[in-house]
Amino acid sequence: EGRSFSREYATDPETAFIVNEEAVRRMGLQEPVVGKRFGFWGIDGQIIGVMKDAHFQSLYHQIEPLVFKMFPPWLRRMYVKIQSEDISATMASLQKTWDQMNLGYPFDYRFLDEDFHNLYRAEERLGKIFRTFAALAVFIACLGLVGLSSFMAEQKAKEIGIRKTLGASVPGIIRLMAKEFIKWVLIANVFAWPIAWIVMNTFLQKYAYRMSLGIGIFIISGLLALGIAVLTVSYQSVKASLANPVDTLRYE
Repeated sequence: EGRSFSREYATDPETAFIVNEEAVRRMGLQEPVVGKRFGFWGIDGQIIGVMKDAHFQSLYHQIEPLVFKMFPPWLRRMYVKIQSEDISATMASLQKTWDQMNLGYPFDYRFLDEDFHNLYRAEERLGKIFRTFAALAVFIACLGLVGLSSFMAEQKAKEIGIRKTLGASVPGIIRLMAKEFIKWVLIANVFAWPIAWIVMNTFLQKYAYRMSLGIGIFIISGLLALGIAVLTVSYQSVKASLANPVDTLRYE
């Protein structure tokens, strides 16, 4: 509510303040807030506007009270909103204007979106590492499943041949092969879910604002693991179920 700083009001540089919603809550100000007397750093003035809460630190921290005050003699830093069409030409123009002001300081600049990006660079690196190792673990597990399903199909070749001779269907034989792996995947999830919940809940505790870990995400991950396992062993299962029983039983 209220307004921003404006050249139309000659008193703004001296007495005007803008606060965020958290500052209003901390001070216990009652509506209307705009127009209330306000003092800060020994300067007496009034609140001209209230801005929405926004993060100006990383998500490790809660949103803190924020007060905006104009200090014209204290020219330490300027924020300039630019268009993104031709950034190099825009920066050259800003540098030329800066040099003409003869402030005695070099033209040094940063982009605000990059500053915010740097706040979470460690998390991005950690996410990439986890994704890489997760993909590697799934790949290695699938290799093991392929080998194990091939070995099991070889061991059960005669049993499958007898079942087909007695009228077993191809889907029935595929289920016979797959249920052994499904059982172990389900058992693995029973052990993995509590460990994953403890690790992720501990990781999220360092954030002031965080999601809650519901059962849904674990169910989805379990179904994905089950689907990957079934798809991995399905080739050997289909191959074994389609084999001619005469070839496996002819020496019996």
